[in-house]
Amino acid sequence: MKTTHPFPTRTLRATAVLVLLGLSLPTVQAQQIPQAPIPAPAQEQPPLASPDAPMPAHTLPDWVQQLPPVPVPSPAEIAAATDAAATPWLRMAQRLSPHSLADNHAQRQLLEALYAMLNEHPEVLQAQASLESAGHDLNTARGARWPTFKVGTTSGSAERNGRQQDYNAINAEVRMSVLDGGAINADIRAAGFTQSARGDVLHGTRQNILLDALTALLNLQRYEHKARIAAESADIIERLAVLEERRAELGAVGRNDLRQAASRQASARAQQHALEAQRADALARFTRYYSFTPEPDWLPPLNIPAFWMPRGEEQALQDAEAHSSELREVQQQIERARAEVDRSKAQRLPTLDAVVTHSHDPKGILYSEGTRYGVELNWDFGNGFELRDRIRKSLNELQNQEAQYENVRRQVRETASAGWGRVESGAQRESQLADAVKQAAAAFEGRRRLLEAGRGSLSQVLDAQLDMQTLMLEEIDARYDQRIQQLQLVRTTGQLLPQDTPHRWLHPLFQSFTETSSEDVTISPPIHAQPFVAPASTQSHEPGVQNSRDPSESVQLRPETRIRSLL
Repeated sequence: MKTTHPFPTRTLRATAVLVLLGLSLPTVQAQQIPQAPIPAPAQEQPPLASPDAPMPAHTLPDWVQQLPPVPVPSPAEIAAATDAAATPWLRMAQRLSPHSLADNHAQRQLLEALYAMLNEHPEVLQAQASLESAGHDLNTARGARWPTFKVGTTSGSAERNGRQQDYNAINAEVRMSVLDGGAINADIRAAGFTQSARGDVLHGTRQNILLDALTALLNLQRYEHKARIAAESADIIERLAVLEERRAELGAVGRNDLRQAASRQASARAQQHALEAQRADALARFTRYYSFTPEPDWLPPLNIPAFWMPRGEEQALQDAEAHSSELREVQQQIERARAEVDRSKAQRLPTLDAVVTHSHDPKGILYSEGTRYGVELNWDFGNGFELRDRIRKSLNELQNQEAQYENVRRQVRETASAGWGRVESGAQRESQLADAVKQAAAAFEGRRRLLEAGRGSLSQVLDAQLDMQTLMLEEIDARYDQRIQQLQLVRTTGQLLPQDTPHRWLHPLFQSFTETSSEDVTISPPIHAQPFVAPASTQSHEPGVQNSRDPSESVQLRPETRIRSLL
């Protein structure tokens, strides 16, 4: 027999949940918890108890009365549970952090492309092949100390015992140099210095490729931002023109300002297209180095770590002389020239070789069976002029390399000093233009409000907008010029890519406005891509180096956000 309860099933379930929670029906209704409507009972029910008292047992079904009692939490426990539920780790983030998944993916792809470029770029491969060729020459020079083997045959006819007889003989010779006056050692040293010079050329090529690749990245970001500023400036002028059109239709103003607005808008659009053309050129150059085409607004900002930068001009000069790959290359060339001089002088001395010869003549016409041991003394005088000219030529080459070293040293010091001056002046230029943009934006906002209030003219607003747009474009140029100048300075001082490249050396380039200390960089085999691990950050106050600040003021967001805020 199926029993029918006076309440619907949903109501019974809700009532059971309320009992388990220690609450009564009026309390839930006061809290506006939705529930199924309860049908009116056939007879009047007794009133429910207060919220603090438990429900009477006779008002509940039998299966609910059989449930075990549940203790009611105290107000202190309820408050503690509410505080725990409001902890920050349970809340949703309001915005993405700079190290979001997309940014990390972009950084990882850029770093992988950079490390691959340092190993696979055609210019790097060409320098690598030249280095390997010099290594083969060094192995050949070292092999001159080992014995040489020679096997030959001799055929002909000779007269013996009154008649002509044919012969076929086989000759084998082993020769080893005993005394050579130091020519072999000089040849080995010359080949070794040549190989070292080719290694410095390879390192300098990698530095130049890295500098060009990072410059291509900065130029691409530069023209993307400038084109976006020009486009949004044209949109601002269009909105101002719409407002002025309404005033002209009402007869409040003439149409001369409208014509000026149309001219300014067309100029802004033309500037936008010119910047987009430059962006296309920068994108082609970027693809040439990185071998992929990025999406708009996908590339992370690039910042120069503080510990890469020198602390002053004197330190920049010292680091440039100590770490310049060009100076090291010329030094190796000087040592090679000295080794060539020693080898030329050693060729005037006699040589002594140990020789072992074995000849096999089956008919015994020319040679008899046996092995001959001996030494061979040679002294090549030549005509007297050849050796003299060879020595003089080697000495002239040595003087040439020494003069070349002094010339390169002066160029390196000049480049380092000029680079430091550009970085210092560039930092001041960037700061002054940032302040000028703030003032121009405030002036534009004031003119716009006066126009909306009917107390200004569109011509004044357009002039203010043009000044703000020009200053914003100049600020973008100053910002990216400063980054490029910093890259050129650290390239001169050898910090862009050290000789023994530390592990994760390039990773701080793409950390959003954080400064990384050199203690967080560990040594590992050079020029190999490594997984990204964010190093600890420190604050820097060095001149010419951008300090840590809010990511919302980044190069990518700062100008565009400022324009949109004025709308």
